[in-house]
Amino acid sequence: MNRDAARAIEWDCAQLLIRFFNEFDAWRYREMVKLFAPEGVWHRQGRALRGHDAILAALEQRSTTQTVRHVVTNVEVTALDADTAKSLLYVTAYQHDAGERATAPPVIRSPSLLLAVPGELVRTADGWRIASLTMTRVFEFQP
Repeated sequence: MNRDAARAIEWDCAQLLIRFFNEFDAWRYREMVKLFAPEGVWHRQGRALRGHDAILAALEQRSTTQTVRHVVTNVEVTALDADTAKSLLYVTAYQHDAGERATAPPVIRSPSLLLAVPGELVRTADGWRIASLTMTRVFEFQP
């Protein structure tokens, strides 16, 4: 594979991963789930959620009054071949939940946690999709 082809894959996959967290924060779970391959696995909070239905079911259990933002940094994607890539990124999560929807920007003291997020991506008939994504806590911050 030439470098231009690899760079295109790496760009497309990086954008997919950023979109994943943007959809997550905006509560667009159905759109977010579509970013996974049909049998994609999301390792989250000690559970391996396999497939769109399992991922969506877990997301629907989240508090509907929280405000969460995931800040994605250090995105590194490596094209392995024309149809597979691996990734590593860091995510700093900011979270607030007062039990009711915020009507103004919440005041918080610090981020909630820092995650290391390795992943595997595959090219499908619908474009690049997440085959596996693992959320590993690196730091938890004191409230």
